[in-house]
Amino acid sequence: MTAYRKIFLIMLAVFAAIYLAGALFYVQQARHDVQRELAGIAGLADILNSPENLPTTLVANIRHLEPAIVPVAEARTGAPEWFADMIGAGDSRALANGWRFAPADEAEEIWESFVLISIAYTVGMALCFLALYQAVSAGVKPLRALSGAMEAVGEGQLASRLPPQSVNELDSLAKRFNAMAEALEAEQNTVGRLMNELLQLQDREREHIARVLHDDLGQYLTGIRAQAQSWVYDPDLSDLQKQQAKDLAGHCETVQNHFRHLLQDLHPLVMEKLGLGSAIRHLVEQWQQLSGLNCHLDLDDALPALTGEQQTHLYRFLQEALNNISRHSRASHAYLAVDTTPTNLRVEVHDDGDGIDDIDSKAGLGLMSMRERARCMGGRVSFRSGAGGGTRVLLAIPLSASSLYGGGAL
Repeated sequence: MTAYRKIFLIMLAVFAAIYLAGALFYVQQARHDVQRELAGIAGLADILNSPENLPTTLVANIRHLEPAIVPVAEARTGAPEWFADMIGAGDSRALANGWRFAPADEAEEIWESFVLISIAYTVGMALCFLALYQAVSAGVKPLRALSGAMEAVGEGQLASRLPPQSVNELDSLAKRFNAMAEALEAEQNTVGRLMNELLQLQDREREHIARVLHDDLGQYLTGIRAQAQSWVYDPDLSDLQKQQAKDLAGHCETVQNHFRHLLQDLHPLVMEKLGLGSAIRHLVEQWQQLSGLNCHLDLDDALPALTGEQQTHLYRFLQEALNNISRHSRASHAYLAVDTTPTNLRVEVHDDGDGIDDIDSKAGLGLMSMRERARCMGGRVSFRSGAGGGTRVLLAIPLSASSLYGGGAL
C-alpha cells in the first residue's frame, strides 16, 4: 500500500468519525429545538381563540400551527420523513382550542441547514485531501529519488548523487546518502585499482615465467631431443640403445607439445608477433583441441587498436570464458563473436550446455576475474543463464574515435 493511500484511508476514517459525531450532535440539538418550539407553540395555542373565530389569512400565516379539522397532508415537501421522525418533527400533535402542531416548516429549515453544513464539510474535506495529496507527493518525491539512487548504487553505479532538498530533514538525508555513495565510490576505486595492479602483476609474472621457460627450459628440451634423434643413427650404438634414444626423443616431443600449451596458457606469444586477432584464433583452435568441443568463431576483420594492457585483459577474458564452458557447462558446441560497432567493441560467448539458475549469486573466482577485467577495460559484462538453456556472456567495451579501426593486427 502506498503512503498516500494509507494516509488517505486514515484521514477518511477520521473525517467520517467527526462527521458522524457532528451529525449526532446536530440531531440532538435539533430535537431539543423542536421540543422547545412545541412548548412555545402550545402556549400560543392556549392564548389564541379557536381557528374558526380568526380570519383565514391570519390562520394561514401562523407558523407551526394549523387547524385540527384540516386533514394532515399525505405528501410532504422539504425534509425527508426519516429526518423529520429523527428530530421529533414527524407527528402533528393536537393542541388546545382546536389547533394542531405543524412542524413541517421547522423540519425543512433544520434539514436545509443540515444539507448546507454537510456540503460545506464535504468541500472542506475535499480541499483538505487535495492539500494532503500535494504535501504527500512533495514528500514522497525525494524518497523516490532516494530509492532510485539506492537502486543505482546497488547495481554498481556509485556515481549516483541526490540534489539538495528544500526540507531540512530530507536535505540532511540526501547529504548523508551522497557522503555514503562518495565513500563507496572511493573504496571501489581503491579496490579496483589494487585489483587492476594485481592482475597486471599476475600477467607480468606469467609473461616472465613463460619467457624463462621458453628461452631456457625450451632450449634444453630441444637440445635433448636433437641429441637423442642423432643417437638413433649412431652406428656405434646397439639396437637397444637406439630404441631407447628413439623413445627419449618421443618423450621430449610429448613434453614439448605440453610445454607449448603451457606457454600459450601463461602468455600468448603469438599476440606479440601477429596481433590480437591471430591470438584469438589460436586460442580457439587450441581450446578445441584440448576440450574436444566445437567452437564457431565470428571475428571482425578489423579490430580497433587497443593498448597492450587491454589486449591482455581481453585475451584472458576470452580464455576464462572458454575454460568455463569446457569445465562446467557439459556443452557440445560453443560460439564466440568479436565485432566492432561505431561506439563499442562487442564480445559474445555462449554455449548449449546445462546452464544455471541465478548465475550471479553463484559466481566463483572465474566470473569475478572476468568482471574485473571488463571493468579494467572500461566495459560492462553481463551473464545470462538458465537451467537447460546454456550460458551467454556479453561484453561491451566503449571505444574512442581514435581507437576505431586503428590497426589491431589480425
